[in-house]
Amino acid sequence: MAYILGGIIILIAAFVQGATSFGFSLIALPLLGLIFELKVIVPALVAYSILLNLIILIRLKVYPNLKELAILGFFAVLFIPLGVNLLIFVDEKILKLSVSVLLILIALLMLSGKTFNIKNRTFAYAVAGILSGLLNGAVSLSGPPVVVLLANENRNKNDFRASLTLLFFLLNIVTIFLYVKKGLFLEPDLINMMFLTPLMIIGTFLGIHFGNRIDEVKFKRLVLILLIVMGIANLI
Repeated sequence: MAYILGGIIILIAAFVQGATSFGFSLIALPLLGLIFELKVIVPALVAYSILLNLIILIRLKVYPNLKELAILGFFAVLFIPLGVNLLIFVDEKILKLSVSVLLILIALLMLSGKTFNIKNRTFAYAVAGILSGLLNGAVSLSGPPVVVLLANENRNKNDFRASLTLLFFLLNIVTIFLYVKKGLFLEPDLINMMFLTPLMIIGTFLGIHFGNRIDEVKFKRLVLILLIVMGIANLI
């Protein structure tokens, strides 16, 4: 039963990611956290995300801005190992509490549509990269800092998606290497979760297919409201 529920969650989360280029781990992490331990969920989500982001990147057929990604990627990679150590050594209850609070804050910030007057782009990209690396290593949530940063700039939708997707793909490859090195892929539940990969692929292609047919603004707003609800539910 646990794996059936897990499969449904992964299918839905992948659909959202395919449609909007964000949301896979944001949705899957708190819901799967009700069923499995974080040390099982987080490596599984990173593994799924490698394939998911590769599919989206190929389908988009848009070249990302490599110059801006170089800054983000450099600082993110530097701090991924620290994030991995947080996953291994920090108490799971503290991590889950932190994730719930983070989900609520991120969703509220993105719902508000607030933008920031960035005076030093290099510094802002460095900070976003550091936070992205830490979160990716610890809880597979590399997206929020970069989404907030790039959304602050008036970007073409497909350029925005391409930049996000390539960055997440590269970060997840580094993260998965560190997880393997730390022995996190020896958990039986984690190995079993890999059999749910076909559902992730189906959800991704469905999301990509319907992504241009739905009102993306309203759809993102609905997703963010659901994130707030899930964050509060995990705090109770």
